[in-house]
Amino acid sequence: MNYDVIVIGGGMIGLTMALGLKQQGRSVMVIEQHEQPALPNELELRVSALNHRSRALLDELGVWPLVSDFRIGPYTDMHVWDKDSPADIHFSATEANADDLGAITENRVLEHFLWQRAEAAGVVITKTAQWRLRDCGSAQQAAEIEYGEQQRAQAQLIIGADGGRSRLRQQAGLTVRFWDYEQVGVVANLRMEKPHNGVARQVFLPTGPLALLPTPDTDVVSIVWSMDSSLAQARLANKSQLAPFVTAESGRCLGEAELISDVKGFPLRMQYAQQWHAQRVVLVGDAAHTIHPLAGQGANLGFADCVCLLENLQQRELAELSSLTRSLGRYQRERKADTQTMIAAMELFKRGFGTSNPWIKAVRSLGLLAAERITPVKQKLAEVALGR
Repeated sequence: MNYDVIVIGGGMIGLTMALGLKQQGRSVMVIEQHEQPALPNELELRVSALNHRSRALLDELGVWPLVSDFRIGPYTDMHVWDKDSPADIHFSATEANADDLGAITENRVLEHFLWQRAEAAGVVITKTAQWRLRDCGSAQQAAEIEYGEQQRAQAQLIIGADGGRSRLRQQAGLTVRFWDYEQVGVVANLRMEKPHNGVARQVFLPTGPLALLPTPDTDVVSIVWSMDSSLAQARLANKSQLAPFVTAESGRCLGEAELISDVKGFPLRMQYAQQWHAQRVVLVGDAAHTIHPLAGQGANLGFADCVCLLENLQQRELAELSSLTRSLGRYQRERKADTQTMIAAMELFKRGFGTSNPWIKAVRSLGLLAAERITPVKQKLAEVALGR
């Protein structure tokens, strides 16, 4: 079989790329090992805070109206504070002339509707875990994938959207730099004594940041607690005590917490590919980069990759390798710079707020106080949250 593009990975980013390329008139196949996610009855644990830029892309693809009609948790305000000092910052959508700052979206819900739209548009989705890259392609020939029972497919471009442990990245010989944060992201859903009022909250603790994210239920928040690995082991071993700890560590900002879901943990580490493309292979999303979740920007970085790559491939002849290489080079330069800036910012935040050093505590308190009191700074932070 011959296609214009083969996408490895049918998650949020892979399906977004596939649907976007199909709308450009390309023939597209997606290889994904799992079935289409079913719409969940209960609120899912894995969620993403999508900014305006990400939602605009999904709207163009006809997906966002389906997601928003089903279930989302828009937030109009953000409140960030440091447990070890009186400094905090609060900013709202009104400071950026927007209706909201973002929307909490369940990953499975988004993947369900992306899959539905992709199939309806004519994207071929092949469900198999058995595949390998046979050839990265050249100026004279297409790239080639072997999958299933010795079936083969060729494409002018193969896109790796198969996550942080990307097999395509490994098989294409694209190396990564990484470091382990020695933390675990603990996620759960909690019913709170007080309504969240559409405010996304985050408190910086010595052991790691705790985020309380608003959901469609006014009394339920989705938490992401990035904590040191040793503490995470204790919390996951005694899940029934998580709610009292959240109540205490959040300063009872929403009153008593009650656990209403399972509790899961996932290891946190930073990584980014040193080279994002080779011949007729290119990486997007977590296959190219993963960052600390403390700012909730991981999914937004992936969707920004999609926007940039789609723009650079628009009306490009994929068969001409020199033209394709120039397009992929422009994509890499823009997105790699943006990603490295975000990685550096996340590392600065993690190190700055993950210490009890009195001098660093004093500096970070002054920083929060200054950001709260200087209007242009608050406006800039709001615009960053919006994805502008």
